[in-house]
Amino acid sequence: MPGYHDVYVLARERSAAVTIRFLAEFAPNGQASADEYQFPEYSDRPTVVFSTAAEAIRYCESHPRAEQRFYFRNPKGAPAHAMLFFTGDGGLILGLSVVRGRKKALSQLKEHAGSDIGYITFESPPVETVAEFRRVVATFNC
Repeated sequence: MPGYHDVYVLARERSAAVTIRFLAEFAPNGQASADEYQFPEYSDRPTVVFSTAAEAIRYCESHPRAEQRFYFRNPKGAPAHAMLFFTGDGGLILGLSVVRGRKKALSQLKEHAGSDIGYITFESPPVETVAEFRRVVATFNC
């Protein structure tokens, strides 16, 4: 089975509205990969736990330092996965996993997000901060 190219773009704003538009366009039938979302993420003692992605996304919107990763399987086609990464420094990274057409996916995602800041990797999560994201893009001249 072929691997996935992961395409990431830095969103211009961190909001639930951005995530809704993103998922509607790239994974309208997407299925959340997690059953619950806890904050802090991966904590042994979370302060809050949500049972839906929508609740957790609204929490991230109202808590700019909250970190969370969201993965949505796309059972009805490409891209295979749509991903959202809320960073601890107030950013939002949009991502797609594709088997083919990685350059086209990057172009489409940049256009959708109204952003020129993005890159492609292979089966790897994005960097964890906005500053690191910008450095990767600048380094590879993406």
